[in-house]
Amino acid sequence: MKVNLGEQLQKLREEKKMSREELAGEMNVSRQAVYKQENNKGYPDIENLIKLSELYDVTLDELIKGDQKFQKKIAIDEEEEEPSTPGFVIGLSLYL
Repeated sequence: MKVNLGEQLQKLREEKKMSREELAGEMNVSRQAVYKQENNKGYPDIENLIKLSELYDVTLDELIKGDQKFQKKIAIDEEEEEPSTPGFVIGLSLYL
């Protein structure tokens, strides 16, 4: 059975016997941010995903593997990134 990221985060937090407030303090985010993440109303950024994987002693793969929606969001975000710095454009045009 696939588990979405929010359910996975809540399950792991409860296994650690931490409250949302304790986790928020550990992660340096608001309690509301933890609530939103656990209820799939928001996602942690990559830095916080890494912190969570370390805190819960799981791999990033284990955290996100079951959440297809989150994986698609990551793929879309990566596709939208374009080299937009003037230095890159100038360098490319000089190279050509």
